[in-house]
Amino acid sequence: MSRMVSIIAVVLLAVGVWQSLAVYRFVTRASPVSATVIGVEVLRGPPKPRQRTPVRVAFSLPDGVKREAATHLPMLQVIKTGDIITVLVDPLHPERVALPLWSELWARSLTYMVGGVLVGILGFALSKRDWR
Repeated sequence: MSRMVSIIAVVLLAVGVWQSLAVYRFVTRASPVSATVIGVEVLRGPPKPRQRTPVRVAFSLPDGVKREAATHLPMLQVIKTGDIITVLVDPLHPERVALPLWSELWARSLTYMVGGVLVGILGFALSKRDWR
């Protein structure tokens, strides 16, 4: 049992590190650009309207080329069509756009890594219990 838990911990840590490297590569290449929100998908219903992804944005690259892309909103952020927001754009792949927020960039990889550490601690505790 503890061996299976340890394998799960290693997989979670590996996925977290892999995603962190991908985010790091994106952040080091990306540049901030002002973008206009051109579409927001809204879900209506109880208890109140809330937004969900994707949000379509239009922006101009530094070389003057106009582009459109989709990004994701944080859960509590309210954005409507026509708003001007800052997005990070990868110049090598302008379809890759992200909001410059820590929660949007790093939260997923950190969740995997913390989960891997916690599952690893559980595996260690289970292995100590097996030795008794």
